[in-house]
Amino acid sequence: MHSDDWHPDQWERSPQQWRPPCGSAHEQLSSLVHHLFDRYPVPSFLTNVWWAEGEESWPRELYLHLARGAGVRSFQLPFDFPMTKPVARWFAEAPDGLSPFAALRWSQVRALGGDDRLARLIAKDTLLRAPTVDDSYWESVLRFLVRNMPICRDEIQSIIRFIFEQRFRPAELIWGHGGGPAPLQPDFSLRGRSLMSLRRHMANWRDEVQLQLPLPGAKKFWEPTDIGDFHYIQNDAIWTIRELLTDRDLYIDGENMRHCVATYIKACSRRKTSIWSMRVRRGDVRRRVLTIEVRPRSKLVWQAQGKRNTDPTPDAMQILRQWAAQEQLDLSELV
Repeated sequence: MHSDDWHPDQWERSPQQWRPPCGSAHEQLSSLVHHLFDRYPVPSFLTNVWWAEGEESWPRELYLHLARGAGVRSFQLPFDFPMTKPVARWFAEAPDGLSPFAALRWSQVRALGGDDRLARLIAKDTLLRAPTVDDSYWESVLRFLVRNMPICRDEIQSIIRFIFEQRFRPAELIWGHGGGPAPLQPDFSLRGRSLMSLRRHMANWRDEVQLQLPLPGAKKFWEPTDIGDFHYIQNDAIWTIRELLTDRDLYIDGENMRHCVATYIKACSRRKTSIWSMRVRRGDVRRRVLTIEVRPRSKLVWQAQGKRNTDPTPDAMQILRQWAAQEQLDLSELV
């Protein structure tokens, strides 16, 4: 680091007057920083800004601001952040090992009533460790998490990532082909939601938002075959098999199941083949299990594949055989 980066024009004391204390190199460097700059005490975690990598200047400017005795609320941050009085009070107590922004986030969570575990997790191990778009919105997310604690570490990270992807990222990156440049749910809100309802939405979001997506297609429709749908209740599970009758249905199934069923649009529209979706519902959680191809003329189940073209599970095969028996379908050797 160049000597000018240490702002010698703002030293309160000469380095020749400093006596290095016993301890580690880190402790000695921290002592030197406080000796040079502090007219008033500065939180110890901020001393790291003098040797941390990065081109941002605001952390050092903040240190000098506090060292002159000014309050953190009067400092002009280069991003929007709700610097309330409670946040400012907690900032003075932020633990060592946090970056300046992570300390701000830690302080925000603590000011909202979160404990140290939640505050450290959000400040260090989620995307909220850095400035975000619409930080006032993220405060509502933090309030939700504080209100619903305890939640495990993985779920907290999943909730924050899910909300970011749904509300802020282009749908093309989240949904896949045809999603478009706009976010999937730009107005997504936690207002009125419970933790359980959010979990249900996270499990079923593709089915819930698919009718609103600007997907390509929905231009081709075809008549159903004379093969019937299937509905079966087994203990706590409700199994269904239904025919997909539009190009939109095939696009959606392909994106959900991560396979190329959308390439069957022409064959389906000409009724050379038919595509079916097997799904299961347990409680409030619904999921797609198999994509099934049936040749209408021969009534032959040509293939049945799970997500990413995996083989059917034993439970799925049992349901498939029941449907085949009901509709008098034959199973090919590929199934």
